[in-house]
Amino acid sequence: MKARSPACAALAISLLPGAVGAEVVAPAFEVDARDLVRRVVRSQRRAEAAFDDATFDQREVKIEWGSDGRAKEIASRLFYVLSGNGDAEGSRELVEVDGRPATEAEKRKAAEEDEKDRKKRLVEKGVAEARRAEKVSGDEDDPIVGRKRLSDLIGRFVIRVVGEEVVEGRPAYVLDFAPDPAAPAPKSLGDRALNALSGRALIDAVDFQVRSVVAHLTKPVKAVGGLAVNVKAAEIAYTGQPLGEKLWFPCTVELRLTGKTALFFRLDTSFRIEFANLKRFRVDTESDVRPAGNPGSAP
Repeated sequence: MKARSPACAALAISLLPGAVGAEVVAPAFEVDARDLVRRVVRSQRRAEAAFDDATFDQREVKIEWGSDGRAKEIASRLFYVLSGNGDAEGSRELVEVDGRPATEAEKRKAAEEDEKDRKKRLVEKGVAEARRAEKVSGDEDDPIVGRKRLSDLIGRFVIRVVGEEVVEGRPAYVLDFAPDPAAPAPKSLGDRALNALSGRALIDAVDFQVRSVVAHLTKPVKAVGGLAVNVKAAEIAYTGQPLGEKLWFPCTVELRLTGKTALFFRLDTSFRIEFANLKRFRVDTESDVRPAGNPGSAP
């Protein structure tokens, strides 16, 4: 888990929880969907700096569903997260497991898992940077989102602004996206899953932040190696809320996977991440090395 600005979570995708029953009307003027996406990414990147050196709670809930539609097994973990500064990695501490204080062994195991994931991310980032051709345009025009250029991500989808609506008194654009049949064939599992996503996003028209996104797989995705899995369906959901001063904070990110494993065992698992108790802080220090009353003692 990369404990940086929680605003990065806004890149996740799902059904629009706030849009149920809302009236979607045609935009009063034509909005270029790709320009809108670029503006959202620029706005979010600027807002991320405000979450440097912030702390927040992150609760992870995993649910295994039975064939009768009832929850068969529920596991919950609560972390205290310290976000990083700029591109620096942050950190987190496991404090609760299934409603009870985490044991020292559980804390060590969680820390080891996070360190393993951190090293993997660093390796992948290094490989990606080594392969990346030198750009002509600046990062502001074509920034990196995750480990990919924004132009690469946009090029995978057909994107349309289909209307406007008002949510909690704020205007928002309704943006639909679907896989582009002309996009290059993906190679990695992550790219295959990304290229198969279709859904809808709700973009705040004032701050150009993502209020919510909804997506689902348009076709099954097979993963091989280790434990082979055939994911027949996936639903992903994200919601965020404004904090004021053009700042937004994620509320929840949800993912549900259904399919079969290599041994033909049923797969029906939900993952939910909840964010809360954001605290922003800044430490400013001033120092003067010259002794009082002796201004000539320092150069």
